[in-house]
Amino acid sequence: MEIYPTFENASDMRNIVRYVIILLGLITLFSCSYHRTGDKQPQKATVVSKDSVIAIPQTTTITKSDSMLSQSLYDPNKDVAGGTQNIGSIMKSIANGDAEKLTSLCSFPIERKYPMRDIKDSKDMLKKFNKIFDREFREKIKHAKISDWKSNGYRGYSWGEENASIWVYDSLTIIDYYSPQEQQLYDELVKQEMESLHESIRGNGWHPFCCYKDITDGSIIRIDIRERKVKKEENFHTDGFIYCAPQLQPFKLRGDEEFRLAAFPKKYDLKGRPKMLLNGYVDIGGSANMRGYYFQKGNLEIYLGDIYYKSEKGLLSITKDGIESKHDVEPCYWLDLVQ
Repeated sequence: MEIYPTFENASDMRNIVRYVIILLGLITLFSCSYHRTGDKQPQKATVVSKDSVIAIPQTTTITKSDSMLSQSLYDPNKDVAGGTQNIGSIMKSIANGDAEKLTSLCSFPIERKYPMRDIKDSKDMLKKFNKIFDREFREKIKHAKISDWKSNGYRGYSWGEENASIWVYDSLTIIDYYSPQEQQLYDELVKQEMESLHESIRGNGWHPFCCYKDITDGSIIRIDIRERKVKKEENFHTDGFIYCAPQLQPFKLRGDEEFRLAAFPKKYDLKGRPKMLLNGYVDIGGSANMRGYYFQKGNLEIYLGDIYYKSEKGLLSITKDGIESKHDVEPCYWLDLVQ
């Protein structure tokens, strides 16, 4: 007697194989369902070592370059918002206090709200890292989720509370977070700068916004900002990408601010009354958030094109009685000039 069954034809064999495949599929499905319902909180892997909780499904393999982030991050503008491959590494380096690693992931210079100094290069970032990213911020980014990041089209990706704290376009480009230590420094610099001005232009809610040197004729141009008194519900500028302009952060507005230009000719006493004083407004646009300042008084019109990437010169256009003259300008710090 034969121990093993025999099959009369190939058809019987195919039927048996088919039944076995179906049975195995049912067993697999039942097993997966059991694990999903039995574990209310499945284990997670983390992008940051040990104490990090940037949650990634355990089934995902975390590669050295964190390229999986591009698949986990919802990105409706993936073709224009820059790469996501460095986002995980940027978060890890900040969370772990790895300043040296972060410097390789930054696009310098990184602008800070005037009259604070910009982060000009890697050495500058190493020196300022702990002041910029304090313990509170590092703890928050340790507990960040990939889904917290927002795609902003041509302006890249942003993460953070309220109006976004850091921005990435392939690399780290903008830091809008200010630690208490930095905020104290900002307040001290503002106080010093405003006290250095002539008494006629001090106070009344004005704060320093930026300062330029006219390369063409040597004059100094400073621009101050003052918040307009409008109710939040009446301000149509309360949302949007303009928040990544660092100087606007203290005012929590965008576009409704009042601006003032004070001009001092070459060798003019900077502590005296300015030679020219005009009020105006700022227009911010484009993928690089370029700022353009407009001022007018009678038949005099002044336009100043701000510098977003400091490697290029700004443009100062002065039109009087219909005749325009153009000047090159470069950013400077008022306190460097009056001390």
